Amino acid sequence: MEKTPLRLAIALIPLCVLSGCGTFYAPPELLPISKVVELCKSNTPPPLIIQRIRDSHTTYALRGSDFPKLKADGVPDSVLDYLQKSFADDLALQTRYWITGEISLGGCSWCYPQPVNVDKLESGYGLVAATPPRRYQTKRPMGTPDWLPFPQRPTSGASISVSDIQQMSRDRVPDAQIIERINYSSLTGVIGVNGVSTVRTQSVPGLSGSMLALLHDQGVGYSVLDALQAQFLAQFMTTASGI
Repeated sequence: MEKTPLRLAIALIPLCVLSGCGTFYAPPELLPISKVVELCKSNTPPPLIIQRIRDSHTTYALRGSDFPKLKADGVPDSVLDYLQKSFADDLALQTRYWITGEISLGGCSWCYPQPVNVDKLESGYGLVAATPPRRYQTKRPMGTPDWLPFPQRPTSGASISVSDIQQMSRDRVPDAQIIERINYSSLTGVIGVNGVSTVRTQSVPGLSGSMLALLHDQGVGYSVLDALQAQFLAQFMTTASGI
C-alpha cells in the first residue's frame, strides 16, 4: 500500500514519542510542483512520474482550476488523477484522525498537503501563502486549506451533479449563479466507488483531476471549478468523518 505524508506521519508518532523525532527518521525531500511539470515536459512516462511523487511523500492542495492549468503545462490525465486522489485520500485520513481526538500530527509541515500556486509553479509552506498547518483551527482538522469550507455549509436540500454544471455552462448561466447553486447543494455521483456508492470502509473520490480539466475544455470557468472542488472535498471530508 502506498504511503502519503499523513499516513507516514501517523506511523512515526510512536517513534517521535520515544526518540524526540529525528533520531530514526529524517524528513523527506518534498517534490516541488514545478518539478512535476518539468518531468512531464521531458516526456517521462506517467507511471514513473507518479512513482516519483509517491516516493517523495508529497501531496498537493490543488484547487479545481489548477487541473486544467496543469494539463495545459503538459501534465497527463493519469498524473492529474493521481494528484487528486492522493489529496482527497490525505484529507479523508486527516479528518478521521482528527475526530478521534488527535488535534495535530506534531511538528512537521511536510505531513500535510502542500499549498500550491500553479500560476507561479510554486508549492510548499513558506513559499505559498497559507495558514500554517500546525495552527489550531476551530472545528476543522489542522492543515485544512483555507479555501476549503469544512465543516460543510448547510445545504438547501437541493442536489447538483457534474452533468448539471455542464448543462448550465452550455446554457450560459452566469458563473455566480452556478457557484451559488454548488455552494448550497449536495453533490451527487462524486463520492463512492466509481463515484456511485460506497461499498468499503473508506470513501472513494469520484471527481477526478482529469474530469476537472475536461470540464474547463467544455467551457466551465475557473471560478466554477474552484467552487466545485471546494464543495466536493468538504463533502468528502464530511463523509469520511461520519458527521
